[in-house]
Amino acid sequence: MASDIYREGRLGSGVLADVVNYISSYSDDVEIFDEIVKINMAHVIALHSAGYISREDAAAILRVLSSLEPGMLSSMPKMEDAHMAVEARVLEGAGTPGGNLNLGKSRNDQVAAAIRMRLRSYLVDIIGSGAALGLRLIDKSRELKEAVMPGFTHLQPAQPVTLGYLLLAHAEEMLRDLHRLVEAYNRVNLSPLGAAAMSGSTVRLNRHALANMLGFKEVLRNAVDAVSSRDYMIESLAAMLSLALSASRLAEHMVLWSSPEFAYIEIPDEYAATSSIMPHKKNPVVAELARAKAASPLSSLVAVAAILKSLPYSYNLDLQAATPYLWSASKDLLSTLNVLSGAVSGMRANRDRMLRDAQAGFVTGSDLAEYLTVKFGVPFRAAHRIVGRTVRRAVDEGAQWGPAIRRWLEEYAAEEGYEVRLSDEELASVLDPVEAVRRRGHVGMSGESFDAAASELESKMRHILSWRDVVMEELKKSQSILEERARAIMEVSRHGDKGPVQ
Repeated sequence: MASDIYREGRLGSGVLADVVNYISSYSDDVEIFDEIVKINMAHVIALHSAGYISREDAAAILRVLSSLEPGMLSSMPKMEDAHMAVEARVLEGAGTPGGNLNLGKSRNDQVAAAIRMRLRSYLVDIIGSGAALGLRLIDKSRELKEAVMPGFTHLQPAQPVTLGYLLLAHAEEMLRDLHRLVEAYNRVNLSPLGAAAMSGSTVRLNRHALANMLGFKEVLRNAVDAVSSRDYMIESLAAMLSLALSASRLAEHMVLWSSPEFAYIEIPDEYAATSSIMPHKKNPVVAELARAKAASPLSSLVAVAAILKSLPYSYNLDLQAATPYLWSASKDLLSTLNVLSGAVSGMRANRDRMLRDAQAGFVTGSDLAEYLTVKFGVPFRAAHRIVGRTVRRAVDEGAQWGPAIRRWLEEYAAEEGYEVRLSDEELASVLDPVEAVRRRGHVGMSGESFDAAASELESKMRHILSWRDVVMEELKKSQSILEERARAIMEVSRHGDKGPVQ
């Protein structure tokens, strides 16, 4: 049997070790230990400001709290959770005054606040790393804006594109994901403190002052909602999942394009591995694992949704089981974004191989059909049929996609009732994938339109980083306010002044 500071009244002093092990969140509470300490410090300051505890008592508690570090959790006696362990250490260090640490506060609103505080830190880091990856993609896209290659639909050669343009597409997708994460952050950054167990407390504290000391933007008005809601987990995990899927699609392209069958890119050696038995191998292991780790936010989202789906109001210990999924998804996504940034920066392109495939892959077939319509008045569906028959003939006879197909094109057009006459030079220009890319400047694929699109996207990515910097500065400012107020109480108490510090 183990002792428990909460059980001595209603339940008696003993608790089975197996039960403690089963319900304990100790191993996961390391994630929120700093937040728990900060919340307790803010709460003590609020109790003193409201006149519920003296300055000496507040100072005694704050001195113990300010000495606590996350590493201490492993040396503390194992209890249900870190909340209990912190309170036990305060009782031990501050004596009788420590008994008021939880006056007007519950573990329910405390853990709800701690999770939100820790999650917002992860979100800030993820948003920053996602924007950094986006900027790497934009830089690399500029470098490769004229690297012509076949674009694919159904993994079959489709239309001409550049590798730079495809990398911009990845950055565009990630930008939307980052906006989703910013929106999620705004709903995470709401304070549940003051809600106590579920309906507030007769101890009246300034909830807005508590929120400000801890960097929260606003207060959750409804106390039941404050302690029992975890919808912000669902929203955050969904936004993380979207970004993880975008990163996974980028990683899949890196795996695919670096294979000898494509040989469009070369992944930096530092982001690859070799075989234990086959010395010739260069395996794109970082990109492969990035694909796999996209499953982390997905599985976490499903798990949290399954936990929440049937819970009645308000707090239930089921919620404790949801939190670890949040941390694992955050860590996996953050590490993926960071390693992909390096892999993208060091990636090299095989321009000759890409262009050769574009020239051989019939990727200007739609250009040719459109040219027949615009230049010769052939209805597009008939032009589509004429070009399709020409391609089939070229494949059957092993002919190159170039002037050699002109006679078949004119023949099939005549069979459809249309006169088509093209010079070899004219046909070569229509079929040239490099020229085809230039003709697509209106969708930002080439020239000044590409530069403008890349610059606009870069500006938006940098705006995301600026938002991140502002948020980090706001959080640092609130941390400074908390520390200054705690320090003022502890210093003044040494001189015997018993009035509240405002």
